[in-house]
Order: sequence, then C-alpha cells, then structure tokens
Amino acid sequence: MKHHKKLKIFVTGAMGFIGQHWCIKLLKEGHTVCGLDIKPKNKIFNEYKNFKYYKNTVFNTNLIKRLVIKNEVICHFAGIANPKDYILEPARVIEVTATASIKILELVKNTNKKFIYTSTSEIYGKSPKIPFKEKNDRLLGPTSMKRWCYSTSKALVEHYILALNEKNKLKFNIFRLFNIYGSGLTGRVVTDFIKLAKKNKDLVIFGNGNQTRTFLYVDDCMDAFYKILINKKCENQIFNIGTNKETSIKEISKLIINLTKSKSKIRYKKISSFKIKGYEDIQRRVPDNNKLKKFIRWSPKTSLKEGLIKII
Repeated sequence: MKHHKKLKIFVTGAMGFIGQHWCIKLLKEGHTVCGLDIKPKNKIFNEYKNFKYYKNTVFNTNLIKRLVIKNEVICHFAGIANPKDYILEPARVIEVTATASIKILELVKNTNKKFIYTSTSEIYGKSPKIPFKEKNDRLLGPTSMKRWCYSTSKALVEHYILALNEKNKLKFNIFRLFNIYGSGLTGRVVTDFIKLAKKNKDLVIFGNGNQTRTFLYVDDCMDAFYKILINKKCENQIFNIGTNKETSIKEISKLIINLTKSKSKIRYKKISSFKIKGYEDIQRRVPDNNKLKKFIRWSPKTSLKEGLIKII
C-alpha cells in the first residue's frame, strides 16, 4: 500500500466510544491528532506524543475556531447517542446534535478543510424498505414523539453539509453508523447484557426478542473509516457503515449467556412496560453496504461471536 501523507486531524467527542477508537487508529497510522471532549482524557493516550487533548465543550466557539485553523481534517463525532436521552432530554439532544454541529460547520465552511461527520442509522426512521440504501426515503413518526428528535437533528446536519458542499465547495464524508459494538461501549444492549450475564442476573427483553439488529465490531468500523479517509474517490459521499448480517435480540442474548458461561435466564416483558414512555422500537434495521464495498472493497472481518469474546 502506498504511503499516505501524514495529516493533522481534529476530533470532537474524542473520549466517546467511537471517538477513542478513531483517535487511536489515527495515532497508530502516524497522524497528528488533537482531541476535544467534556470527559477527562483516558490514560491510554499518555503514550502518544502525537496527541493533544482539550477537555472542553463543542460550544466553545473560540477554541473550536483555533483548532479548525490548525488542522486539515475536522472529524465531528461529539453527540448524544443514548436512546434514553432522546425521550428524557430532547432539548439537549437538539442543542448538542444540531445547533453545535451547525456552528462548527460555520467555522469550517470557507477553510478548504475536510469535514467528517458521524451520522446514524436512525436517519432512516421506521422505513419498512429493508435493507436501507443511502438514497432511500426516510419515514419518521410525528414531532410530538420525542424519540425522533435525534434522527431529525442528524438529518438537518446532513442537509446542511450537502448545502455547504454545493455552495462553498465543502469537502465531506458522512458515516451512517449501524450498531457498532466493542470495548468502551456503555448503555447499549450488547454491553448491558454482558454485564448482567457476568453477574448471573436475568436478561430482560422488551417484546418477543425477534427484533433484529446488525452488529459491527468496532475494529471493522475503524478499518472502513480509515480506508474512506485516505481514498480520494470517497470524498463527498455518504456511506452506511455496518454489516448486513441480522441477529435477533433473542439470539444475541443466548450467545452472550453461552459465552460468559452464565446462569442468567432470559425474561420477556411487554414493550408497554418499558420505563421510558414514548420510545418506539424498530423491528429491523439493516444497512445496504454495497456502496461501501464498491468504493473501498471493504467487508467485516470479525464475526459476532469473535467480537463478543473480545469484549467479554
């Protein structure tokens, strides 16, 4: 593989699950990385001389402006990705997801820097047209359903990126992530179930457990990100990042119980008994990843079983 130019890269949300893995991948590839997050710096980063960290907020416009000027690629990964927050704190979800992103884009739009944005499979809403292609229609619930504030905020930012590409020649990539899992993930079905299984506590499934997700191991996700970053042909494109292999929640819970040799039982509860009112579960969410395969000849290398063993 030919050697690529070493870049100066600024990552917001650098201490989040995806952000940390991305920063480490970039540092290992020899790039200079500057990270920003409201969380304290993970000690793992102390060994990297090419990493500079700012414990600060995405709303600090002066600092962000300075960091945009200093770097060549701006990776905006900061956001709220916990579904509980969509219902409990919709205003904060909109402020962090839409308002902050638009302010950052204002600072980037005339600089000739590249902007990389992590979007979400939530974009497609509850569209029945499976698998989701990047150009498919979106189908959302009403604005009175708080859970759609996240999907709408992410979509607004995507619209703005595309508008700036047209108007200001902004160079960009948008990654729509589908259920990425791995070390450092919290508050999601995979990690919650592993914790419970290790303590031999019951795994509770809302509904019948037949709802499916596609689980992509984080190293495979980073591999896709990186191949897109260094491939000029991928510029100004939106990509689904995920595997098209579906696994039901019932199947993954059985697998986790097996792999942890747990005495946990699976319990089923009615969706209506879910603590957070106004949450609507999606039965299937599957990406069409042909575009990704076509552009970078990528395919996931880690099976669900292997990935789970690594985390466990």
